[in-house]
Amino acid sequence: MTINELKAYPNCDHYTDEQAENILRTLDKISGILFDYTCQQYGIVIDNKIGMQVNNNQANTLKIAA
Repeated sequence: MTINELKAYPNCDHYTDEQAENILRTLDKISGILFDYTCQQYGIVIDNKIGMQVNNNQANTLKIAA
């Protein structure tokens, strides 16, 4: 997302470029934390060299549609 895309959202047009940049940086960090947590909870392992593997943990089964 760019600064201009953020400012296009309702009630976000008043942010300065610096504030918008900080918001985007924070959202990026939060999304990374949530992604890592979700992968850990559902046993998803991401490996860019191999692809994606799903561990067979019956307690936490995540069905992924192609």
